[in-house]
Amino acid sequence: MIVTILELRARLMRFLQKFQIVIEPLVKFIMAFVVFRSINNAIGHETHLMSLPAELLLAFLGTFTPPVILVLLGAAVSLAHVYVASPLLAILVALLMVILYCFIARFSGKYGYVVLAVPILFLLKIPYVIPLILGLVATPMTIIPTACGIIIYRMFIVISTATELESTTVIEDILALYIDVIDRLVADKQMIITIAVFSAVIVVMYLLRKLSIDYVFAISVAVGAIFCILGFLFAGRLLDTDLDITSIVFETVGSMLITLVFQFFRMALDYTAVERVQFEDDDYYYYVKAVPKINLAIPERSVKKISAKAESEVPAQPQKREEVQKLSDEERYALGEELGEENEENGEFF
Repeated sequence: MIVTILELRARLMRFLQKFQIVIEPLVKFIMAFVVFRSINNAIGHETHLMSLPAELLLAFLGTFTPPVILVLLGAAVSLAHVYVASPLLAILVALLMVILYCFIARFSGKYGYVVLAVPILFLLKIPYVIPLILGLVATPMTIIPTACGIIIYRMFIVISTATELESTTVIEDILALYIDVIDRLVADKQMIITIAVFSAVIVVMYLLRKLSIDYVFAISVAVGAIFCILGFLFAGRLLDTDLDITSIVFETVGSMLITLVFQFFRMALDYTAVERVQFEDDDYYYYVKAVPKINLAIPERSVKKISAKAESEVPAQPQKREEVQKLSDEERYALGEELGEENEENGEFF
């Protein structure tokens, strides 16, 4: 069973490497399409942007742009939806997005996908995949785009409830409306708890995977999932916030399984063949633990064609050589010339 899974992994990895030039843009296109479709379904006020041709065009643009530009396109689409619902709130949303975009572009531009992934995964009910995967592959710097994604997700929840209030607001109460929205964001305990727990999980997993222990990545994922559940439970009690712990547990377990599958295809290690090496140079003495990666070789099938003529000629010459040994010298000489001419025609020499 294990060998079959490893062979499947090896075939899949070889297929991805062989067709990387096609698969990579295709995956980016699908991700961009899911992002814009999710934004349209979650906010959904601008009907022109909700059409399939518009979504495909936006996804095509997102395929050939850097992550930061894709974030900018997603923000522009979201802002257009908010503007149709509430032009007054669109100004506030634009200001908040500019501030968040500056943080992302300045400190963690290459992790721009995280900002878009957080709201999408919240809608898919598996948001805890983000801190678990980032704890495995990234640095604590990814806390910034993660926090920005959480703020954007919670901001649109607040904005969706504030649009009803805006329809009855007069011009003199615009500032009061803005203050009310900002107060709701600042007082959003669930947003604060989520940012704190996600940040703690990323840091804890980052520190754990630096340890020199066997199965460190699987242990990091398990500890991160447990820390996530306990973190929400403790923070909910501390801040007196009603959280659906049952949903958090099931969603965290599902996210943990997804992360383990991701880690298996990313890097499979053979801890039964660990080597510890010691060496030195002029300045340092080194202790190195080497864990080999599992790279299963897939046997190549080759078909060798043998013609009927070749099969009939193969046993003929050994039979002639046995007969030569029984002949006299003169007969051997005559027969040797005959065999020599025949071998020259076939390209064979004694």
